[in-house]
Amino acid sequence: MRLEWLEDILAVLETGSFIRAAEQRLLTQPAFSRRIKSIENSVGVELFDRSKKPVQLKKSVIDQQQNIQELAAGLRNLRRELKRQNRDTHNHLVMASQHAITTSLTPPLIKRLSDSKDISIRLRSANREECYALLMTKQADLILIYQFENEQLPSQEGFLEQCTLGHERLIPVYATAHVHKLKEDYADGEIPVVVYPSESFLGQVVNREIFSKMRGVTSVHTKAETALTLANLQLAMAGVGVAWLPRSLALPELAKGALTELSDLLPGSNLTIVAVRLNAPTFPAKELVWNFISHMDSLTD
Repeated sequence: MRLEWLEDILAVLETGSFIRAAEQRLLTQPAFSRRIKSIENSVGVELFDRSKKPVQLKKSVIDQQQNIQELAAGLRNLRRELKRQNRDTHNHLVMASQHAITTSLTPPLIKRLSDSKDISIRLRSANREECYALLMTKQADLILIYQFENEQLPSQEGFLEQCTLGHERLIPVYATAHVHKLKEDYADGEIPVVVYPSESFLGQVVNREIFSKMRGVTSVHTKAETALTLANLQLAMAGVGVAWLPRSLALPELAKGALTELSDLLPGSNLTIVAVRLNAPTFPAKELVWNFISHMDSLTD
């Protein structure tokens, strides 16, 4: 039985008359009468006693008022839930980002999106290779990753689409309280460092863009190794060794004076932050999100 039919019957039960029920249902009395007749034809039972003036609901229907109310309420809830699930399916976006981006730059991006778009975002954090895997297996709608400057996408055949969200610099930092001792070590030709695994993206950046420039100038003494930028941040603050961190991640501790930037002493590296998605049809809401991030101001401004 249709929900509006149940609501028509309840209108008669609640108002006690056809005329007031028709008014409540915003129908003319003839139109309301025709709809009541359609209900009776559909269920194959007369619901109203037309031998009485005015027409009244039969006692068998009145006795079922609570059941009718519960059924109508259940159908309303079902309709709302189906609409909500449909909206969530179309307006739900899965974003995967590299760990360092998740920590420093993704929160303001999600804030911008939530302020301007009716969309729910699930954020996943992974290394760069895992981000690509999530994208290619359609477990993520878009990914946020670092690239070397002038690095090209893995596919050059239009399978992937990207937009630049900003630029980042990987900078050397160290605990301010221990900088004087560090500079003494540097003058002696060796500095303590905390590093990323060589197979990780940031490990490749540091080895290729930074350590290669330090050869012949000073030697590095690896004190600790971790793939987590937040762990490297804490290790640098504890004075374990120099860490190379995204500037956006180090900025709060630099501002407080807990860390000191050593770019005047040691090299850094420029990175580009890009969003990447599959070049394939998608839901309109997700297309709106892509257009939004493609045209917004840089995340690192």
